[in-house]
Amino acid sequence: MKLLGYEEDSPYHKAKKLLKIYRDVAWSLSERSEELWDYAYEMGEHDLGAGLCYLAEFAPDVDIEEFEYRVCCVMESKMLIEVVDRALLRLRNYPNRGELYHEILSKQFINRFKYTETEMLEALNMERSVFYDRKKEAMHLFAVCLFGYTIPELRGVSSQIPA
Repeated sequence: MKLLGYEEDSPYHKAKKLLKIYRDVAWSLSERSEELWDYAYEMGEHDLGAGLCYLAEFAPDVDIEEFEYRVCCVMESKMLIEVVDRALLRLRNYPNRGELYHEILSKQFINRFKYTETEMLEALNMERSVFYDRKKEAMHLFAVCLFGYTIPELRGVSSQIPA
């Protein structure tokens, strides 16, 4: 992480915060998407196409601004989810324990329902101390995948990590 110009623990904590909100953001995204479609449907008097046409062409500025704001929020959330998903895919493909790290983070932060500690230990067939060591390793590697590869790739910047 020092090669990337990050303080040693900074990416770890940022990645952990991001993963902690992932489940709520994903749930909220689906709810907000449905609300947008419902709003357009109502504006078109029960015709989605007519509602979108109305919002694009004839709606008062207040309606258009509100709809655009809501669409922007949904798109920002969708982008956040896609960035995390890309970093998780890279993590899963990591040759040394990548699948295990992916499974740990998925069960802890990504899946719709969070596993309890007991369920995690049982599902992974691990002792508690080994689980926490692997979870910390997974979080560090996820931070590298996210801040070292995924985000720079999306920004069009090649990775700064030497080959």
